[in-house]
Amino acid sequence: MNNQEHETDVLVIGGGIAGTFAAIKAREAGAAEVVQVDKASVGRSGCSAFAAGVIQAFSPDEDDREDCFREAVIKSHFLCDQEKLEDHLDDSADRIKEMDSLGVEFVKTAQGKLQRQVGRGKFTSIMFHGGYQMMEAMRRAASRTGVKLVDRVMIVDLLTDGGRIAGAIGFNTDSGEVHEFMAKSVVLAAGRTWLKTRRPGHRNLSGDGIAAAYRAGLTLTGFDSGGVNTGPAMYDIGPGNNMYMGSGATLVNADGERFVEKYDPVLKERTELHTLSAACAIEAKRGKTPLYLDMTHIEPEKVRLMRRVIPSPMMMWERAGVLAGDRFTRKIEWVTEGPSVRGGLLVNRRYETTLPGLFACGDAMPSSGTWGQNALAGAMTSGARAGKHAAEYAREVSPPEADAEQISELKRQMLEPLLRKDGIEPDQVLLSLQEAVMPYDVWTLRSEERMSRALKEIESIWRDQVPLLKAYDPHYLRMAVEARNLALVSLLLLKSSLFRQESRETAREDYPYMDNINWLKWVTVKKEGEQISTSAVEVPLHRYKLKPEKGKDLHPIWRVAERQGIIRIEGERVKWA
Repeated sequence: MNNQEHETDVLVIGGGIAGTFAAIKAREAGAAEVVQVDKASVGRSGCSAFAAGVIQAFSPDEDDREDCFREAVIKSHFLCDQEKLEDHLDDSADRIKEMDSLGVEFVKTAQGKLQRQVGRGKFTSIMFHGGYQMMEAMRRAASRTGVKLVDRVMIVDLLTDGGRIAGAIGFNTDSGEVHEFMAKSVVLAAGRTWLKTRRPGHRNLSGDGIAAAYRAGLTLTGFDSGGVNTGPAMYDIGPGNNMYMGSGATLVNADGERFVEKYDPVLKERTELHTLSAACAIEAKRGKTPLYLDMTHIEPEKVRLMRRVIPSPMMMWERAGVLAGDRFTRKIEWVTEGPSVRGGLLVNRRYETTLPGLFACGDAMPSSGTWGQNALAGAMTSGARAGKHAAEYAREVSPPEADAEQISELKRQMLEPLLRKDGIEPDQVLLSLQEAVMPYDVWTLRSEERMSRALKEIESIWRDQVPLLKAYDPHYLRMAVEARNLALVSLLLLKSSLFRQESRETAREDYPYMDNINWLKWVTVKKEGEQISTSAVEVPLHRYKLKPEKGKDLHPIWRVAERQGIIRIEGERVKWA
């Protein structure tokens, strides 16, 4: 196959809002050449393009900063980086104003102010006219700034030069042409995955950046945290949960009981994902399924607002016969989905990783449930800072040297599935992974026994199936690489989750207490030879202004379940009634 070689100052990997802000800010900071690459199209794929029309961004004019900061830290169970959280709150309003000036269409009042809407969590969100419109405006802005956009090229591995980043290698998903990028600095903005669940628009999110960073020897963290999202059981329709819950949608079990309010009497269905998914899983454990999302009572004016903010899902609900005019006509069966991966690269305050010259932002860095630090709000602020610092780094270093031997070996590994006449289809590997990891009593209600059993299954897939992945053409090669990456991410998830022996962002039956004595730590993973090395780093609370009380306390989910008589605690373990 043909090779295409690129040389640039800053290479940005990922076409969402984090990557696009990084590319724009790198150019504005003086980088002579910036290349932004995406395996689909910059601005037209992934989380950002399929965003649910809301950004939970801090507004200094309408929000109390200290209240927002405190809520973020508590919501993360004191695992968030409080210094980066301060930076995020400093930048949020400026990034929103910038997006407005770049042509992103926000929902505004008659007076021209940004209209606010309650959604998931305590604070209100601002709304825009769908993720596709937002990212089309950002793509145009990047192009006007002089960013070179490279579509349809999947980055597979990172290149290094003597202990620093040197670029990346990938291939065109249409032609199969190999692309080699040599860069003084690299911004990684491709990371998240839901393991290809029913969530529309997110099935090309396969942890590609995470997997490439792991193979390059980077330190990663945050894979032990993260909940599970929820969505329709019978329809491929989404996103929109923030708008649904903020507009008054309720969740009921098979008995017609509105159950989430038992687990969060204040926010109810607007609660955080880890509480919502655990509540749904406990109802399933009780035999109270199917669960339903009920929007039949939502007022017509709120339905009309949803049509403006999340037009695609609303159109699909109408085609499915669930929405007629300005009314939802029936309840929708609702289920938990696959793991919402929150892990990523360990970064400092400049968003630089443990490899000099490599920066990470958006979902390529860990987001421990912090208010506004994950999803779109965190992506826009972290992307802007990462791009600026990447340009500064690029100004201070000479161009890297290409390592012909390294490139040749990575190219061989990348194209190997195309040369295999017989082997295993990517879909078979994907289905095996989903069956091992997705059950609610593996990822949502956790125990060492069940997670260890799932880990053995994933290790078997990694050993017996992944080496036999085959591809008929470049399209299938993309799927094969994605399947390999998803298998690796699944290993990182289970290894990290077994390592944390407490309940914090997730609920463990064998360790039902939140332990602020032994587990105020970030769980890290790193490649050591052919093994995954797992360890823990103390959260630097001595530098932070908010500190938790020391001690052990029964996790709130288990406390509610115990109070209802669903469980009892025996010998510091959960016993189901």
